[in-house]
Amino acid sequence: MDQWVKNWLLEQRELGVKCLEIKYINGKPYVYHSTSEYDKVKKGPKKVSKYLGRLYENEGLVLKGEKPKNCSFKAITVTEYGNSLLLHQEFDEIIHLLKIVFPNDWQEIVAMVITRVEGYCPLKRVKDKWAKLTNILKINPNCDPKNLSAVLHRTGQNRSAQEYIFSNLAGNEEKLIYDLSYVFSDSNNLQIAEKGYDGKRNFNHQINIALFSGIDSKLPLMIRGIPGSVKDVKTLEKSLTELDIKNAILILDRGFISEDILPLFDERRINYVQPLRRNSNFYQVRIHFTKRFSYHDRFIHCGKRKVKNHWIYSFKDTMLATFEEAELYKKLDSNLIEKDNFSVKIKKSGMILIRSNLDVEPEDVYGLYKSRDLVEKHFETFKSELSADKLYLQDTFSVFGHFFIAFLALYLYCRIMNILKKANLNAKYSPKDVLIKFSKVFEIITDAQPIFTEVPKQVRKISEAMNFQIIPKN
Repeated sequence: MDQWVKNWLLEQRELGVKCLEIKYINGKPYVYHSTSEYDKVKKGPKKVSKYLGRLYENEGLVLKGEKPKNCSFKAITVTEYGNSLLLHQEFDEIIHLLKIVFPNDWQEIVAMVITRVEGYCPLKRVKDKWAKLTNILKINPNCDPKNLSAVLHRTGQNRSAQEYIFSNLAGNEEKLIYDLSYVFSDSNNLQIAEKGYDGKRNFNHQINIALFSGIDSKLPLMIRGIPGSVKDVKTLEKSLTELDIKNAILILDRGFISEDILPLFDERRINYVQPLRRNSNFYQVRIHFTKRFSYHDRFIHCGKRKVKNHWIYSFKDTMLATFEEAELYKKLDSNLIEKDNFSVKIKKSGMILIRSNLDVEPEDVYGLYKSRDLVEKHFETFKSELSADKLYLQDTFSVFGHFFIAFLALYLYCRIMNILKKANLNAKYSPKDVLIKFSKVFEIITDAQPIFTEVPKQVRKISEAMNFQIIPKN
């Protein structure tokens, strides 16, 4: 109890006022009149307290319902603290890089990324969403939509600054996955949006997206926007040069390798793993199955053979073969496939051919091939969770800036996902789920000292499993 409060109590007793009790609430003294009366049920005394008012050092007791004469009330600020702290903590390394390469725009970039991780946030809503979050960095971004549009344009225009970020992300990665996807554009004036075929052979205005992902870190490493008509293999050389990949293992999809690019792999000491199409001539090469292994409770027969300067790995998935054979027989019985074509395809059922310049165990190559689903998950998150699948922007540089912001949001999303996986929480919670739950912890500022609300039991359990200190110890 403060000394001035003790003095006030002593003065009241000297005046003959009795039964006063001081209770501290949030560090402030409140006065109660406390007595006891007989409890007929418990057959004993029970305490009875009546609230009288708030005690001030300069004015003494201010009775309930009255206001202190010389008290100036400060505005109360309530912001979402738990989710903001987690986002800023996981984005900290990138923020330091952004300060270096985007010295005039880094605050606006941070605001756009932080407000986007939970889902797509139009520029007109960034200011309101940013204001709801605790300003961990104590920055003052200009979130006016017109200014954010200008920032997007400048960010997309500064590709060298983006490359600096990407190079730092990919610096320690030894195994990378490369793939392409696409987004549609509803803008008629966007030059980069060109007519091209999507995966369903639809011919639309689209923009291709090249993405590198790291197998070890399980994080996206680089993104590029490419005109929709450019073929897969044409994008790879430029992407390798831009990210300056050397001494790495590169996992590719079908169609990314031509004979022209193999010398570049040799020059950069890049090892590659690429599945082959079912119509590849390498299916005519006789490869004996000499080993077998189990992959996720599925038996895989395997073998390999050197052909010129590379190795052809052959795999037969017995479970996949059973499924494909059943589908082929259904088509044959329904006259949906000719007998000659049926005979060719039935021999390839359950077969997977992989070309590589690595001379290793087939099981290792198969594991690298199966890791390709990581980049597919990154694309899925990029286009669904972050809603980067529709574009209305009117100039190419703004599109590049839009992709960069969405990429950083994807990177931050995946960092939180990695934490959840490490804590064995990913089956129950997504990053978006956790951010929503953490948003229930608020910071309240009335004076200079912030006050944090109670941490709900479920939030406390999640944060402890994640090894995340949600409330400062001090």
